[in-house]
Parts: sequence; structure tokens; C-alpha cells
Amino acid sequence: MDDLAPTLQLLALILVGISGYLWLRAMKARRHRLRLQTTPNYTLGLLNEAAELPAKAEVLAEAGPGPEGPLVSPYSQTECVWFRVEVEHHHYEEETGDRLEVTPVFDLHSHEPFTLTDVTGSAQCRPHWIEVEHADLVHDRFDEGAIPPTDALSPPHLDPAERGVQAASTKVAGPAALTPGCTFREWVIRPGERIFVRAFPHRKDGTVVLMGGEDEPMTISTHSEQELIREDRSKEVLGYTALPVALVLLAFALLLG
Repeated sequence: MDDLAPTLQLLALILVGISGYLWLRAMKARRHRLRLQTTPNYTLGLLNEAAELPAKAEVLAEAGPGPEGPLVSPYSQTECVWFRVEVEHHHYEEETGDRLEVTPVFDLHSHEPFTLTDVTGSAQCRPHWIEVEHADLVHDRFDEGAIPPTDALSPPHLDPAERGVQAASTKVAGPAALTPGCTFREWVIRPGERIFVRAFPHRKDGTVVLMGGEDEPMTISTHSEQELIREDRSKEVLGYTALPVALVLLAFALLLG
């Protein structure tokens, strides 16, 4: 029992650490859920007809190309209305010896406006300050030995056979069982995709424009509001349950010692 108690205490501490993370995630999910539930839903027709626009609004609409036409994502060459590019550099640092460090290089997204349409009307979406959830991952590729690009939006040319979703390399190499190189990922929202938008409506030149702010970005998701709320509730239940259980287990393990 004397040998078992320290092991149980260590495991209990690890569980408390994991549960603490889940609790923090649950708190974030609760704030997210309350924002969704306290923001009124509108059709685009109602927003266009409103004499005074609401401070915040939620809409469910179909994404379409903006005034300049559809965009083309840089890596997979996917036609889209919005894209995000993420580049990470896997490299060794002299100070850490054989441990591989992962350094973010780029995390960029497009800012070109696109249209939103439902059966009642249309509006313009300007994705400057934005949080996009559940966008389609269309490119995920690890290039062994690659050096970080100086421009994330001008990647090397890809042959047609290389376009589309790319699986990350699973090759094992080096003392840390990882290989230096770069990971390139890309997410898109496609034309015609039905998206949920929570934003701040404005009117410019007679057109309703949905935007976000630096303090509170616009939310866009390919999932519906109901799906997002269910996801948040699941995180809340897990986080609020796991931490008390882990603390009880830790107390029990300490009593054994």
C-alpha cells in the first residue's frame, strides 16, 4: 500500500490537471452558448426592412461570391468565399538539444467581402474581425525539410494530383521521433455553403453589412446555432463533472498516503 499510494496520488494529480483544462473549456463554452442564446435571430429580409438595425443579430444564410467574384485558396486552389492559411515550422533549437520545437509562422485569413442570401433577401459579410468554426479543412500537408515561406499566400505550385486534402507525414525520424519541416493547413468556406452568422449589422449605401469588432469578433460556422449550443452543453457537462470527480479521487489518494 505504501508503494501504491504515491502512484495513485500522481495519477490523481494528472487527472486534476486534465480536469482543470476541461473546466476552463467548459467556462468558455458557457460564455459562447450564452452569447448565442441572447442574440436575436433575423432573416435578411427583416434586417433590410428594419428602420433601425439591431445592435447584434444572427442569421442563417447561403454564402456567395463578393463583388470581385469567388476567391481561390492558395494551397489547394479551391474556389471559395473565404479561406484561412496556417503554417507551422518544426525545427530543432540549440538550447533544447534533440527536442523538436513547433513555431507558428503564419495564421492568415482572407478579408474580401462576400454575399449572404436567404429566401427573404441578401446582405454583405465583411470578414475582418472573425472567428470561423467548423470550416472545411481542404489542405493538411507536412513537407519534410521545408523552410518557412516568406509569404504564406504564395506557396509553391501544386500539381492537380496534389490538390485537395493532403495527409500529414507519419514518417518517424530523429531522436524526438519527428522530422524537421513545415506543416501547411488550409480551411475554406465554399460558395453555396449554408452558414450561421452572428454579427453586428450596419447599413452602407442602402445595403446591410454584417461585421465583427476587435473586442467581439463576428462568429461564422458551417454548423447551425442548435448544433453549436449542443456542442457547448456537452463541453459544459464534461468539464463541470470531471473536476469534482478528480478532486475527490485526489483526496482519496492523499488519505491512502
